[in-house]
Amino acid sequence: MNFGLILLFISAFSESAWNIYLAKSRGIFDWSNNILGVIFLLTGIFTFKTALSGIPLSIAIVIWSGLSLILTILLDVVIFKTKIDWKVALFMGLCIMSILGLNYYSKIN
Repeated sequence: MNFGLILLFISAFSESAWNIYLAKSRGIFDWSNNILGVIFLLTGIFTFKTALSGIPLSIAIVIWSGLSLILTILLDVVIFKTKIDWKVALFMGLCIMSILGLNYYSKIN
């Protein structure tokens, strides 16, 4: 697997974790959740920027946003017990198919 893809996966996970800590925060002075959220935010920015050295931006943004979306929804279901319906599951599947297709057919491997 391409090192840029690994960094892109780390960036997508960091984005999802940042979103979860943002949702868990009870306000501006909830230091533990806010500091962890900012750490994940900065990690996501750094790893995304580094991943761009080996992956074209147009491919990277599609993979990153799709993975971030799927991970955020899954973490939302696990942590906050959010229910998903068949339509959300269908489009998550389409996101996964597009990520796999881009990975397979693009020149990033």
